[in-house]
Amino acid sequence: MTSVMSRRALGALSAAAFAAAVLAAGVARAQVIDYENSDRAMNAAIAQARQSLPHFVSQFRAGRGERHAVKVAIPRPDSGNEHIWMSLTGIEGDVFVGRIANEPVYIDYEQGDVYSAPKAQISDWTYREGGLDHGSYTTRVMLKRLTPEQRQQLDLKLAPLP
Repeated sequence: MTSVMSRRALGALSAAAFAAAVLAAGVARAQVIDYENSDRAMNAAIAQARQSLPHFVSQFRAGRGERHAVKVAIPRPDSGNEHIWMSLTGIEGDVFVGRIANEPVYIDYEQGDVYSAPKAQISDWTYREGGLDHGSYTTRVMLKRLTPEQRQQLDLKLAPLP
């Protein structure tokens, strides 16, 4: 699989920006976790998220769940991408429209800015239904690398993957 991640990292993946934490708690500044573009677990998670994106789109269009968000790979000025959560407000064809859900680190956007991303920029997705967080493929990889205290702080309840 060709990696969409920068050499240094999968952009600045925001640990506290896991959709549930960011969207529910409004975290202003997230902890940043960098991933090498050769990270097999993260590459596999992104591939799975992209493969299952049609499921997410159908759930969003059907009005199922709440707190719909996508992780978007936004180009950094130096090189690579910053992968950041975006609260979804609409899908127009293959373009995802929403607002940046947390404070970017490497890109010139702010939390709350409107952003539109083509499908090719999506690296993950999530929504909440029945008290469970669905999707969150990259989040599942990151959780394994956090301390127990960090995991507890996020208070995520992950649903089985589709």
